[in-house]
Amino acid sequence: MGIILSWSERVEKVLARKVLWIDISFLIVVFMVCLYTAVFSHFTVLKHFIFKTYAWDLGIFNQALWTTIKYHKLFYCTPEIFINPSGSFLGTHFSPILFIILPVYNLYPSPEILLILQSFILALGALPLYKFSLHVLDSRMMSIVFVLLYLLYPPLHGVNWFDFHVQAFLPLFFLSSMYFLEKKNWKMYFLFMVLSLSCEEHVAFIVAFIGLFIILKSRKQLNEALRAKNFRDHVFLIPVATVLLAVIWYLMTLWIRDAFFPVNPAFISAFKASAYWSILGVQDPVLIPFYIILYPQRAISALQYEFLTKIGYLLILFGPLALLSFNKAEYLLPTLPWFVYSLFSNYQPYYVIYNQYPAYVIAFVFISALHSFAHKFSFYARARGLLMILLFSIVAYFIASPTSGLVNQFYDMGIGPSSQHELFIHKILSYVPVNASILTQNNIFPHVSSRINAYAVPVDVLWSANPSECEKFVSNLLFDVEYVLVDIKTDLSASIKIFKLLSTRTDFKVLASADGVVLFKKNYNGKTLTIAPYILTYSYRNLNLYAGEIIADSRAMNTYILYFNGTQGGAPLFWSSPRTLLPPGNYTVLLRMKINGTSDLFTVEICSNNGQKILKSKTFTEHNIIHGSWMFYSINFNTEYPLIDFEIRAVNIAKGVDICLDYIEIKQLV
Repeated sequence: MGIILSWSERVEKVLARKVLWIDISFLIVVFMVCLYTAVFSHFTVLKHFIFKTYAWDLGIFNQALWTTIKYHKLFYCTPEIFINPSGSFLGTHFSPILFIILPVYNLYPSPEILLILQSFILALGALPLYKFSLHVLDSRMMSIVFVLLYLLYPPLHGVNWFDFHVQAFLPLFFLSSMYFLEKKNWKMYFLFMVLSLSCEEHVAFIVAFIGLFIILKSRKQLNEALRAKNFRDHVFLIPVATVLLAVIWYLMTLWIRDAFFPVNPAFISAFKASAYWSILGVQDPVLIPFYIILYPQRAISALQYEFLTKIGYLLILFGPLALLSFNKAEYLLPTLPWFVYSLFSNYQPYYVIYNQYPAYVIAFVFISALHSFAHKFSFYARARGLLMILLFSIVAYFIASPTSGLVNQFYDMGIGPSSQHELFIHKILSYVPVNASILTQNNIFPHVSSRINAYAVPVDVLWSANPSECEKFVSNLLFDVEYVLVDIKTDLSASIKIFKLLSTRTDFKVLASADGVVLFKKNYNGKTLTIAPYILTYSYRNLNLYAGEIIADSRAMNTYILYFNGTQGGAPLFWSSPRTLLPPGNYTVLLRMKINGTSDLFTVEICSNNGQKILKSKTFTEHNIIHGSWMFYSINFNTEYPLIDFEIRAVNIAKGVDICLDYIEIKQLV
């Protein structure tokens, strides 16, 4: 034991040495921050390149900052302009921190700079954590280990992974403010409190609870100050000022929004996200605590909703630090508003780690764990505890971090080279001029968001809040934009909405397409450029079987086939395909079948409009088949308009005919 203690003292002396007036330990922390920034910048930019970032929210922030710099509009962005008619992001969330981001963004205005900046800001939280740890534990070596735990922390990675958000500043700001609270440096404490509040208006609830935490922590001194009527004592002034700051700030944000950025009344419920607490039944999230008290049965039901997922969320928040945060639970008091807000919700993103929301609580999870260590007076107890936490953190990294190979085996987290399909999207995007107006889908919007006239199809959670208003909004946009770009394979929902609206219009024609990526241009009369065909394949796996049976066949490509035995009588319908989208173009249908029979055997129909409109049909007779052999039969057809319910089916099956269907391929002609 003495040898270990002596070794640790020598390490501490080495770490305390100065290089250019800076401790070696601090330089190590700076290196770790830089390494984390480089690694996560690389992965998140790669994720963006392969269309795994979204209008909500990377596209929103990029467009808001870009329009401010280029057009001097106040954080103007379009994806939620039907909710917030002003277009200013400040009408959605009051985030003046964006003014601080502007100078950095201006160096290279693009989504990529935001992803790099976010990685750096999240990593930068390691610096106040190091100073905090050094203050509490008085050990450079252990403080470096705590920094490592922070940079390995899966919820931090989850925040980093999902687009860009102003909440990424919160670990840095909260750790800094709590450090200066410990040091009783009130000017710096309130500076970082204000910076925290400037991220987003709901932070005011956490700041108010920081004030309550200070009251709880200093209750003895506070009682003495109150008995002495010493209202100028810091022990009284600081918590009161903190709570008042939070209340005044929050009320100010409501006034600013109502006065300058009023919400469209048709979407007030969507703006307040009332559907996220539909089980609890609350219409305004501010009322959640009252509903929990007034309607305990609803509260229990809301808490039980996806209960195992919520338990898993808590475990991955506290598990990497071996649950030690609960030993000093009073330091978790500021997290209470968020956990009430999230755990009584029925909206899963609030209680998983792969989004911005863990940023509200990360700082306090680490602060409480640090203070747990402060009460371990023995060096050996601290060393054993720290080793245990390090092992827990490593295990948590492998089972929960989005950069873990294990996680990527089960979930598509966006790590990997570009697929051919993603390269096609980039190719199609090259046909859109840099200043052209465009309407596109959620995951493509960030790539066109560096322009003032880019728009996104509302996502389903917003569309469902008021479908008629959303459809009207998109329909009106089609009169204003020059280009429309959708990708059937990565956003079927947006493609359906666009195809439905364009199916009745004659002013948009296809300029270019590739593998289901379709670029429409207004008033385009030229030839369509088909870079790669769109292909649909059907077999026993996805065809709807109405008559006949599925049997094995060793000569089939798919092992199993659809079989109709005509000796048992005819049928009006053998099979049909699922109704799906089909871009405009020329197509060939290839059917691999084996047929036996005489006279008119059956008909294959290619149709749309709920099966009412026949685009092309072919009747198979004894004269146009090869009896008893597997053969390919083809049908050509074309459509000038996008189809939202394309279908192919076999009808009017004659008595006595035998039909074996292996598979169907519908291929766009290049």
